[in-house]
Amino acid sequence: MNRLKPRMPWSPQLLFFLIVLNLGWLVSPPSGWSQEEKLPVSARRPVDFSAFGQVRYTDYSSNGTDTFSLRRVRLALASSVLPSLDFKVQIEQTKAISLVEAYLSFHLSRYLEFRAGQYKVPFSYENLKSASEQDFINRSSVVETLCPGRDIGSQGRDIGVTLWLHSAAIEAAVGLFNGSGINRLDNDDHKDKAFRFTLSPLRGLTIGGSWYEGLWPENQNASSRLRRRQGLEAQLRSGSLTINGEYIFAQNYDQKAAGWVIQVNLLLRQGRIQPVVRFESLDQDRAVKDNEAEAWTVGINFHFAPRTKLQINRESRLLKPETKRQNVYLVQFQIGF
Repeated sequence: MNRLKPRMPWSPQLLFFLIVLNLGWLVSPPSGWSQEEKLPVSARRPVDFSAFGQVRYTDYSSNGTDTFSLRRVRLALASSVLPSLDFKVQIEQTKAISLVEAYLSFHLSRYLEFRAGQYKVPFSYENLKSASEQDFINRSSVVETLCPGRDIGSQGRDIGVTLWLHSAAIEAAVGLFNGSGINRLDNDDHKDKAFRFTLSPLRGLTIGGSWYEGLWPENQNASSRLRRRQGLEAQLRSGSLTINGEYIFAQNYDQKAAGWVIQVNLLLRQGRIQPVVRFESLDQDRAVKDNEAEAWTVGINFHFAPRTKLQINRESRLLKPETKRQNVYLVQFQIGF
């Protein structure tokens, strides 16, 4: 269910311009400043620009329709303003220019990072993986439906603050968020809470869990406004073979839902060819029997350069108690730098 929230008073375009203007002023202070007054910032600090676009063809064989579409067109810039301060801004330009991400990262130590702004909620391995690096054309329905930030149509992102711990064997994050989605203000005094922890006990093996709890909008007429998510994840990498698995449990108001997904990919020819397969099962109301949505996805990726690839997928979906599967064929070309 989408939260009905007041939109931010500034347009994403204006906010993006102001962020870039202020950061540029920090990097290049006025020439009239004395040497003693200058901050330890150099105009020679590089600004990293990146971009990618995705063009897609979709064939819905079940109803006889097909279409071309421009899936994503994104531009991002990032830089280190100070030795311990980074920033990143990302915009989407598919239909109209919109602000996707804008945040500051303060590196408190080698292992600790404090982040503030608009970015992905620390929940789920698949959610945190960049759209340009996905092994499948579409994310799994389990993650798209149940993951915080995606369940309200905000691409897994929200506005808030997070403390991150990074090390070779452990990664942890704890954060507070509006719970309203991207480019929206909060309309109450409650903040949603998120936590994610992963452990790598053996080489190639990572296990972890995520937790999220917040409230749905105040104007919802329900006995409970609870919005809770709990997740488990595991990744196994052995040579060119990778296996990922996730389970997410969700509680919306008084309704409980759950889903799980497992995906396998294999890198061949020095990583240039990548066959992939995925199975997922989603139950959006556990009180109703035999209503799971299941899907198989098989595909192959051809990697031409970093962030440039051709993907071909076939999705076969079954919504119980129906017995006839719905097939969708997708081809997507991505170019990026």
